[in-house]
Amino acid sequence: MGGMEMQGAAVEGIIAIFISAATYGWNLVLQRKQAQLASPGEVAVFQNLFFAVFMLPLAPWLWSVPPTGEWGDIAAAALLATLSLMLLAWAYARAEAQTLLPFEYTAFVWAAVMGWLWFDEVPTPGALAGVVLIVGGCWIATRSPAQTPPG
Repeated sequence: MGGMEMQGAAVEGIIAIFISAATYGWNLVLQRKQAQLASPGEVAVFQNLFFAVFMLPLAPWLWSVPPTGEWGDIAAAALLATLSLMLLAWAYARAEAQTLLPFEYTAFVWAAVMGWLWFDEVPTPGALAGVVLIVGGCWIATRSPAQTPPG
């Protein structure tokens, strides 16, 4: 894009990113709608069943049994994923999507911090700049609009 001649695969990649962003936004709007109609537990069960319906048919070709020592980590990851889904559903049932959506992007900040703490992955200057932009954007997006004096 920056003055370079783009190849066909680059154009396809850019189109895929825009489609991904649009469907991600649509998913979050649907998430709010679903949270207003169902309890957090129902949301988590439905999402896990929906995922299973699409993944189980592939299991005969893609499944491999993890080593015994990894089952505890897998169970912990499943528990945390379910808990986070239930908390998101609880939040979306109580606040507008436009208020909560900026906080979705703080996941990138948490991923950078956890990668640094657990895997010794040192964030690059670009990643740190992204963290600053994400936190700043969340702060700006959630501030109350300025009150204009009557006059």
